[in-house]
Amino acid sequence: MEVVRGEAYALGFNAFLQKYIVDMGVAVRSLLEVFCAQSLQGFAISDMQSLQLLKHHLARFYRNRPKLPAINSIDDVVRLLKQSKRIMVLTGAGVSVSCGIPDFRSPTGIYTRLNDEFGLDDPQQMFDIEYFRETPELFYSFAKELYPYNFSPAPSHAFIKLLEDKEKLLRNYTQNIDTLEHVQGIKSVLNCHGSFATATCIKCGYQCDGKDLEGDIMAMRIAYCPICKDGPREQPAHDTSTGGHTLANSIGDGANHIYKPEDSDDDDNDTDYGSVQGIMKPDITFFGEMLPDKFDEALLLDRENVDLLLVMGSSLKVAPVSDIMGHLPHAVPQIVINKTPIVHLNFDVQLLGDADDIVAYLASACGWTLCHSRIPGGSTESAEYKQSAPAPIPTPESVSIAIRSANPDCLDGAELNEKTYHVPGHWHPFPSAVITGKDLLIASGDAKVRLAVDSSDEECETGSDISGDEDGSDSDNDDEPSSPACANGEDAEGSDDSVGSESLARDIGRATV
Repeated sequence: MEVVRGEAYALGFNAFLQKYIVDMGVAVRSLLEVFCAQSLQGFAISDMQSLQLLKHHLARFYRNRPKLPAINSIDDVVRLLKQSKRIMVLTGAGVSVSCGIPDFRSPTGIYTRLNDEFGLDDPQQMFDIEYFRETPELFYSFAKELYPYNFSPAPSHAFIKLLEDKEKLLRNYTQNIDTLEHVQGIKSVLNCHGSFATATCIKCGYQCDGKDLEGDIMAMRIAYCPICKDGPREQPAHDTSTGGHTLANSIGDGANHIYKPEDSDDDDNDTDYGSVQGIMKPDITFFGEMLPDKFDEALLLDRENVDLLLVMGSSLKVAPVSDIMGHLPHAVPQIVINKTPIVHLNFDVQLLGDADDIVAYLASACGWTLCHSRIPGGSTESAEYKQSAPAPIPTPESVSIAIRSANPDCLDGAELNEKTYHVPGHWHPFPSAVITGKDLLIASGDAKVRLAVDSSDEECETGSDISGDEDGSDSDNDDEPSSPACANGEDAEGSDDSVGSESLARDIGRATV
């Protein structure tokens, strides 16, 4: 059993299934006995159901990938960047937030505004394909907030281009739809969730350049297909209840790659597509749509060549991109740059803070020159940058957190106890980092993260109510899943109440969970 598990780590998701099921002919139920703690004896399930169940348990198994013990420090990261030749870069919200592109789930993000301005019970309806077919005006009333008409790339994009210029970039997998990678001139890039670069009629399939929709998007009016020549029609009153629209797991081969409402029934889909109007939709992936085939094709190819994974500005909560790590051989080092710690995956090193600050630091440490107008002095070689460059701060070995737990004998029914936690040695915060008490609880094992099948639903399970402030105020920094269609892929910003790492040793105990 341990031999099989070891090979699973060594091979990665697809290669493991290929070897054991296709090449060796091992029964799926036999593999389930290895990865599923619950016995399936007495359960009558089909081979297809067994395969889906195996994929589910393998996904959970890969989330617990043991970190490589020899890789822990920033010096290790610098060494890996200098010696690696085929770096896979995976980017999310954190590389574009500094460009002025809004995030989705911060207090001032798009979803909050959709709730306030449209009264939607579920703001993800704006990115649901069936909802778009019925009520396209919702998307077009807000699309200009996402449209990359006047945004310029950030230093993070310039860093990826620098890797490509040095012939070190294998491919940039981006969850963002802002096309800033293309503006930067990065050639080896894959838009996992599509982009505004092109648009397609949902009725006849006519495709055009995304620029052709710019006038309609900026005027907040529906863009109609020039071939179908359908015009506006009276829209019936529409119920904006959620209908349970959430990300669900794929039933495809390889990576999980279909987004659909969890309680939808494909066999009973009674949508009358003959009544669909000829409306142009930007080629961004909505809930209910599959990712491009090139995603799976590229991943199958790249997993055989990658020698370093670098994740930038993503909390990795949305499948299938969040499952990329499980498709790579265990020996490939995995580094993450993010404002907040990622506690549901075992990265070898976590560099915490604003991506722009960290990539500039890494470029300078590697002896490379990173040029960008937002870098003081215009480059990492300038005297201005060297004088003001944000540097990693010392991480305290331990911090104290106040834990509120139920106690009926106390006046308010709860008591407050202080507990000391160790900060993981492979976490390296910069001044802009955000680390909460919950992060430390989960990292120490005192609180558990429960993840849904598709990695999009995360909850913290703990027997205690964590509250560091004497007034019992709550701040929840647990990022929710982002839409596959979000301009920033995934949220990178922490709660305003979270604790900045520059005062980590003194103040982290005040963070609340």
